[in-house]
Amino acid sequence: MIITLILNALRGLLFGVFSWINIPGLPDEIMNGVNNFLDIIFGNLSLLGFFIRPVTLSIVIPILIILLNFEEVYKFVMWILKKIPVLNIK
Repeated sequence: MIITLILNALRGLLFGVFSWINIPGLPDEIMNGVNNFLDIIFGNLSLLGFFIRPVTLSIVIPILIILLNFEEVYKFVMWILKKIPVLNIK
């Protein structure tokens, strides 16, 4: 209950601060396409469960994203490590 109150206050604060940004809505055709795609994916999630457990997907997908972007992740980690003067990495 406290967490809900904090999150609602944070949401109200963010909407209050950024209320001056006016982002137009997407066309109906695009929204229908996205909704149909998500309905297909989540409607057939039980079928996917016969082959792969959802817990396995929640572990494998972040690892796959890191592996596909390994060079950028490496550069970011090295940039962070270079900012720590005790390590003396150049």
